Order: sequence, then C-alpha cells, then structure tokens
Amino acid sequence: MAEVIMAKESIRFVFFHDTRSLVARLSGSIFYANGLISLILTWRFIGAWDCLSQHWLRNDLLTGLNVESDKYIKRKIIFVTTFVSVCAIVEHIFSMIAAIGFNCSSVEECFRTYILISHGFLLQSYEYDLWLAIPIFILSKLATILWNLQDLTIILMSMGLTSRYNMLNLYTRKLIQREYQKKQNYSKLTYLHIDQWRKLRRAYARQANLVRSLERHLGPLVLLSNLNNLYFICLQLYLGIRITSRSWISRTYYLLSLTWLLSRACGVVLAGAAIILYSKKSLPDLKSCLSATYNIEVKRLITQLTYDSVGLSGMKLFTLSRQNLLEVVATVIKYELILLQYDK
Repeated sequence: MAEVIMAKESIRFVFFHDTRSLVARLSGSIFYANGLISLILTWRFIGAWDCLSQHWLRNDLLTGLNVESDKYIKRKIIFVTTFVSVCAIVEHIFSMIAAIGFNCSSVEECFRTYILISHGFLLQSYEYDLWLAIPIFILSKLATILWNLQDLTIILMSMGLTSRYNMLNLYTRKLIQREYQKKQNYSKLTYLHIDQWRKLRRAYARQANLVRSLERHLGPLVLLSNLNNLYFICLQLYLGIRITSRSWISRTYYLLSLTWLLSRACGVVLAGAAIILYSKKSLPDLKSCLSATYNIEVKRLITQLTYDSVGLSGMKLFTLSRQNLLEVVATVIKYELILLQYDK
C-alpha cells in the first residue's frame, strides 16, 4: 500500500493513491455537507439569539433575589475561544505541511500539490486549473471554520447555562447557612423565609425553561456536531491503525489531528453534561437542612430538582451526558475491533 497523506483540516481522513475511491468521495461529501448544513443552522441560531438573549436577561431581572453574577465567566469564554482558535489554526497548518511536504520549489507548486492531494476526489492532475483551485481552497477553509465554530458555539452556550446554575447553587448554600445561624429566631421570620425559598424555586424553574428554550434552537446543531465528529473519529482511528508506512510529518500530524478531534468532541459532550450536573448540585445541601428550617417550599424545590430533567440534546434523540459519552466510547472501540477482526 502506498504511503498515505492525511489531508487537511478536517476532512480528517486518509487518501490512497486512488483518490477517487469511495472512502475519499464519501468523506469529502460529508465534510462539505456538514459545512453547508452548519452554515444554515448557525444562521438560524443567530437569528433567534435576540429572543433568547432577552429571555436570558429576564431570568436575571425577575428572580427577586440578590444572586451575584459570575465574575469569571467572561474570562473563561475568552480563554476557551482563544484556545479553540489557536488549536484549530495549529492543526490546520500541520495538515497543510503534511499534505505538501518539504520538496516544493515554488508557491504555485505547493498550492497545486495541496489541492490535488486534499481534494483528489474532486480534481485529477489533468483537470487542475488555478481559477478552479482558488474557490475550492477558500470553500475548504470556510467549511473548516464552520466545523470548529459549531462545536465552539455549543461549548460556550453550555458554559453560560452552567455558570447561571452555579450562581443559583451558591446562593442556595448561603441561604441555608444563614438559616442555620438564625434558627433560634426562625419562628419570627417564618413568612419571610418561605417567601425567599419560593422565589428561589421559581428562579430554578425559569432557568430550566431557559435551557429548554435554548435546546429547541441549538438541538439540530448538537445533533449535526456529534454525528459528524463520530464519523470522522471512527474513520481516522480505523485508517490510522491500518496504515503504518508514513513519513514522520504525516505521523505527527495524524496524532495531533486525532488528539484535537477527540478533545473537541469530548469537550462538546462534557460541556453539555455539566448543565445536568450543576442543575442537581444543590440537592445534597437542600436535603441537609435542619428540621427547624425545613418548609413546604424546600420540599417542593427538592422534588423539582430531583425529577425535572434538563440538558442539551440532539433533537431529543440523545442527551449530552457523561453516561452517553462512555457509551459512545465503548461503541467506537467495538467498531474498531470488529473492523480489525475482519480486515484482511
């Protein structure tokens, strides 16, 4: 088998000398179809953001509670955005180096080599034309940006929702601690405390409605992201295990590209799973309330948090949770073992 080259960005698959193979055509079609669908879904989400942002702002204003805002959420968002952008750029540069190599004598020759290797399923050497290659090059970069952007969007939205739940959880803990300190005078402040717990319960309910509202608009993008990542992870693992004859730059890029793809896919799932985790994080504190401070609103809040399931899902087909992440990992491993077993 001839030496293979991991072509760029994100098509994230290996091309054999037969660049018109079914694998190359299918992977290329999926890559660009993902870019087109991602563009449409992202545009729809941006169009709905005005309504969603107003809903988000109303949640902060209508609580009636002195809930502090997250002082570090802006820094976290900037850090994650910068980290994803830098990693994506570095991975992309390595993909181009792996495709081109170090033997090009001119810029035009490097560009021609890159296009013919990374898009061999579209162009053969005798079909190459500079004015056709330039639009292909631009479209491939836009598709790569959209692939990273859809994952980044899901991660950032999940971080915002998780941050809001964290602030409510911290307020709940402080409220319980204050009631511990005032338990001797609790009989004089019964109505005040019950009213405060009622406001807190309604704040959690409004937060759950915000998650569901965001899920309706983000669900198609979650589904697309996970299906796309799963396909290319399986394909890269299989081709990476089978093929051993590579240059050092190709092996380096393969490991870097696979690590980045796995990290980004896991980041999407774990960020979404954090919403479920933080939505129920106050339950141990609530269940530890003293009998003197326990009231009907505390009981309702415990029931609400226990049975009200919130989280991001892929159009109700699956939920982003840690359990599902382990199930997907197990499925991928089984898939690879079966392919290796029947591979001749």
